[in-house]
Amino acid sequence: MINTVFNNILREWPTWAAIFIVYMLWWIVLDNHEIIPFASVFLILILTFHGSVQHELIHGHPTNNQKINDLLASPPLGLWCPYLIYKYSHLTHHDNANLTIPDSDPESYYVSEDRWDGLSKWRQKLAIFNMTLFGRLILGPFWSFVFLRRQMFKSLRRSTLSDAFIWISHELLSLTMLLFIWFFFEVNILIYIGCAYVAQSFTLVRSFYEHRVANDPNHRSVIMKASLPMRLLYLNNNYHLVHHENPRMSWHLLTKEYRDRLDYYNDLNGDFIESGYIKWFTNYLFKPVNHPKHLGF
Repeated sequence: MINTVFNNILREWPTWAAIFIVYMLWWIVLDNHEIIPFASVFLILILTFHGSVQHELIHGHPTNNQKINDLLASPPLGLWCPYLIYKYSHLTHHDNANLTIPDSDPESYYVSEDRWDGLSKWRQKLAIFNMTLFGRLILGPFWSFVFLRRQMFKSLRRSTLSDAFIWISHELLSLTMLLFIWFFFEVNILIYIGCAYVAQSFTLVRSFYEHRVANDPNHRSVIMKASLPMRLLYLNNNYHLVHHENPRMSWHLLTKEYRDRLDYYNDLNGDFIESGYIKWFTNYLFKPVNHPKHLGF
């Protein structure tokens, strides 16, 4: 038993370190926010990083017991979404055959032709605006919040007990955490919520064009050649095709996996390769990356 635990820590130490660092820095920044310059900026980065850590734990790290992984990921630092709702939705997203397909991929921003035709003009314009990077940064977190809370009320109305319990627990935990932050750290709750909003926007930068519409499912996931700070912030999820091909592979192995089999992965995804997130800001800040109406549906 002891050997198993020890071997796990040796094998997964980068993920254990990420977990320890994110919670430790969260506490330190909040506890010393009055003396740390640009504390809000650090908090935004920490909350973004926490989302990356949660993503890693969804995929079976750092332990072989998923219940322990879920417990480690469950503190709602980012406020937006209950971890377990995110987990179930994200695992559904990993059906590569359905990537980007409306109503099948829960992380898709595309809509079917029938649904598009049924939208009012202002909602169509809103959907097109959301396909610009500026729109995703400004609207994306709000859009996500509204969609998720609609799902919450649906689960409560339908008496879907498991989902209702998850949602009620999340809202109560989030409220308790905010009150704790206010009373214990004397941090303005609105500032914390604002930081969580911007952190959600930072996460949406990574996911902005990580999937494209293509006939071949392998051509739908990007390989983003990002800088080291961005790779660490997103725990190498920029190598998105590599992650989708190896969803159980630890984040710290993805870079080596890609470099060792570079030609294979570049060919596999039809050379859907991007050379840095700054390119998306240059090309798509105010220009839609694609039309929200899915061409195949």
